Amino acid sequence: MERTHFLAALAKDPLQNMAMVQMERLKNFSRIVSHGTAAALISKDEALIMVTAMEETDLTVLLSQMDQEQLKRTVIYVAKLSLKPIVEQFAGKRHTDGYLQFTSPFDALTPMTCPLPFYNITIEDAPFIYAHYGKGKELGYEYILSRIQDGPGLKAVAEDGSIAGFILTHEEGSLGMLEVLPKYRGKGIGPALEYAIAKEMDKRGLLVYSNVVEGNLNSIRIHQKLGFTLCKETVAWLDW
Repeated sequence: MERTHFLAALAKDPLQNMAMVQMERLKNFSRIVSHGTAAALISKDEALIMVTAMEETDLTVLLSQMDQEQLKRTVIYVAKLSLKPIVEQFAGKRHTDGYLQFTSPFDALTPMTCPLPFYNITIEDAPFIYAHYGKGKELGYEYILSRIQDGPGLKAVAEDGSIAGFILTHEEGSLGMLEVLPKYRGKGIGPALEYAIAKEMDKRGLLVYSNVVEGNLNSIRIHQKLGFTLCKETVAWLDW
């Protein structure tokens, strides 16, 4: 019954709540709870809490019923930046990164190709990805390993056998971790990798969506080129 209520709450704004729908679809949660139009999901490792609501009063009630200490020590994803003040009443003031959320059915995307072949990323590629991904050290080596193991992940390979670029998916099921090495940029590798990973996600029955940090103009242009739709509200990640 709780799952029914939870999914009903998400269905009130399915595009904005896509990350939470994806996490439930991936079964990557330990608990889900809901109250009225509000819903929360606690990740399987309990390191992440995701929340959403149509009505602020519903979110207030829901958060008041949750483990207050867990709220204060856990990274929190908020499906609408406008709900941040409500969350901070319970979780405390946090550093916040705002992200633009893009989504599209795979068959509505504009196909993209590049001259280089793509291969699946393997565990042997982890040191390279950790060293060359812009947020590798921030996310940590164990996180990189987990993303390779869960997949999908693709790499573009140059003629000399070196990795020219790569892309993976994040824990919450968004496509991301896209990196093209400097000397290979401007050759269409980034858009082609993103299109290819979207195809793999679609094959797995996953939603195709992405969170792009505000101000990342290169990534925004790639999403626009592929034909992604921008969701109406910014999403937020609350950390320390």
